[in-house]
Amino acid sequence: MPEVESSKTFGEQLELLFDAVRREDGSEYSKREVAEAAGLSKTHLYNLINGEREPSHAVVKSLAEFFGVELDYFSDNERGRELAQQYSLLAKFGEGKLHALARGAAKLSPEQLANVIEYIEFQASRDHPSQ
Repeated sequence: MPEVESSKTFGEQLELLFDAVRREDGSEYSKREVAEAAGLSKTHLYNLINGEREPSHAVVKSLAEFFGVELDYFSDNERGRELAQQYSLLAKFGEGKLHALARGAAKLSPEQLANVIEYIEFQASRDHPSQ
């Protein structure tokens, strides 16, 4: 199992959702749009992102519902870190690239897929030898 990243601040987790979760057409959600949907002012949302305010449970729940993530995503526990890692990967690949990767992987035999995963882990260890 891959190593789970250390926990991020609420603002960092929220920014990650802006990068990872998109509309069906691939476009990003605006801060204003998210703020309005969550019942917040745009200023309050920016304060949350910048770590200047702490969110209430109701705000966390509203943001989780908007982005379609489990409430645990915002938790500082193993499940929350696993979810954050998944959304980080989604943001890194972009939805289109991730779908292309999945389509290509679906065509591989189990042995070929294992080789691809081994290669990815090898490349990652070259960039981050301590992991």
